Amino acid sequence: MQKTVLHEEHIKLGAKMVEFSGWEMPVLYTSIIEEHNATRNRAGVFDICHMGEFIVRGEKAASLLSSLIPTDINRLEPSKAMYSCLVNETGGTVDDLFIYMRGADDYYLVVNASRRETDFAWITDHAPSSGVEIVDVSDETAKIDLQGPKSREIMETLFPDAGMDRLKRFYSLTAELDGVALMISQTGYTGELGYELYAPGSFAASLWNRLFDAGRPLGLVPVGLGARDTLRLEAGYSLYGHELSETISPVEAGLGWLVSSTDDYVGKDILTAQKKKGPPREIVCLKMIDKGIPRDGYPVARDGAEIGIITSGGFSPTFEVGIALALVTRKAVSVGDRVDVMMRGKPKAAEVVPRPVYAYNG
Repeated sequence: MQKTVLHEEHIKLGAKMVEFSGWEMPVLYTSIIEEHNATRNRAGVFDICHMGEFIVRGEKAASLLSSLIPTDINRLEPSKAMYSCLVNETGGTVDDLFIYMRGADDYYLVVNASRRETDFAWITDHAPSSGVEIVDVSDETAKIDLQGPKSREIMETLFPDAGMDRLKRFYSLTAELDGVALMISQTGYTGELGYELYAPGSFAASLWNRLFDAGRPLGLVPVGLGARDTLRLEAGYSLYGHELSETISPVEAGLGWLVSSTDDYVGKDILTAQKKKGPPREIVCLKMIDKGIPRDGYPVARDGAEIGIITSGGFSPTFEVGIALALVTRKAVSVGDRVDVMMRGKPKAAEVVPRPVYAYNG
């Protein structure tokens, strides 16, 4: 298994390490519930160094990206980021990703660790023979996420002159710490106020420890993959391989708002038709009524007939109940309806609720 540049820091903190997408990663340090609640109420810091980062630059960079994503790339401006998807010819999702516009003809892409090689090949295979340069900078890049209501206060302690109070959501800035330049964005995967920090890999341990020095008085804790998943599940965020895949389109995943481009792009006819007429399936959010924890792969039924399957499920520490996202036949259910989640062959009642179950209101 691969190890991130922060591996030794996790060992020092007593983390329980597990395999994730070919990486040895911390799943928890104390408990999932403690780390989840600390992020919701104070702040948590996450090692996300396993993610992939690409630079796409040159006079044809924008046209290349606009041929691969369903989202209007003209929404971007220097220092702004957007969420989108790479889509295949059948409308399925190659990967979901963030695209940062750093400057004219200069884009920075953040992709899922498990899809890094696939994504890089997909982009390069569709690239013109000249006018664009595509560079994989993943191995030299560290990514650390700071999330939670105290995150801004921690960032202002570390970067007092960077203007953190003026940094808007989905925008980024460049700041220095100990003479090292970092890219910092107001983004995240938890449903909270938060920041994602991109640094040279050689500076990762120093940055990690400087964040703790600034955040420890405010209750900052390290957070593993377990709480990262419960946080994103409460926030209703998709996870590749679950709510999105090569056979699940972004429209089916409830991300139809990403389909906004008028340019020609891979899968356009299918996605625009799905957005106009409705996809065959849709993601719904469930909250358990009966006791039980819904898990990936559990069937979902209504009136005795199977209508879909759980794509992500677990226990919600915030609401102390089982919650899930499920891919079901479109219009099979509406908010307020009751369904059965089949747990080991036994039906357990759940209610269809608005997505997400938790929404940041700060």
